[in-house]
Amino acid sequence: MKKVFLAVITVMVAGAASGNPAAGTSARGGLSGFVFLPGSTVLQENYLRVQGSLNYIDLKNSSGSYLVLPVSLTWGWINGFEIGGEIPFYIDASGGEDRILGDITAGCAWLYETARGGSAIVLRGLLRLPTGLEGRDRGSELILGAVTSTTFRLFRLQASASYVLNGGRNPFEDRITDYMDFSFGGASYVTEDVQIVCAMDGNTQGDFGLSGSGVLYASDWISLFGVLRAGLSGSETYSISIGAAWTGSGF
Repeated sequence: MKKVFLAVITVMVAGAASGNPAAGTSARGGLSGFVFLPGSTVLQENYLRVQGSLNYIDLKNSSGSYLVLPVSLTWGWINGFEIGGEIPFYIDASGGEDRILGDITAGCAWLYETARGGSAIVLRGLLRLPTGLEGRDRGSELILGAVTSTTFRLFRLQASASYVLNGGRNPFEDRITDYMDFSFGGASYVTEDVQIVCAMDGNTQGDFGLSGSGVLYASDWISLFGVLRAGLSGSETYSISIGAAWTGSGF
């Protein structure tokens, strides 16, 4: 077992060193982007990104708080097309539930078009499976949408919109319904290795929040990030996230 583990680590390090991949992060669901801001880029072919974060979420109306550990994997399958997935683990909850697995999400993203000035359009699709505990489980969902971006002076502006086809009982209302979600924000480099991100995200069911984050590119294949989100409406009061992502080539 130890020999297999050492062999896997050797291959990962060799792939990272030979390809000199650009570091990056993943949005919710595992596809490229920032935590609350889906991206308009995709991983290059045969690149792999592994990401994990620890999120503290405080709920409104004395509902308590919980810690969740989302782990995601993203792979550049072919040129301009990536696939990814995310598994959240609820490691501490005020309600004392024993089930730690949340809703698993799988998705794909296609770089549809690029233009002068760095503008781009990415089409995204995600499927959320109802594997979480009742009350946290949103039911099965099919998410179809697009992300667009452009560069304005020193800022990279990004916007996304998606239609969410919900196949279960929606947590916002006591009925089954579909809805739209959206995000808008920008990213800018403070230094060569430090990037700041500001975003707003929400949906047509009444959830809305503002977030700010910082990303430190510690090396060509490792990035560290921290996020603070204020929930202006919806179930969350605020959330704090810290995490890291590793990106390598040769896969």
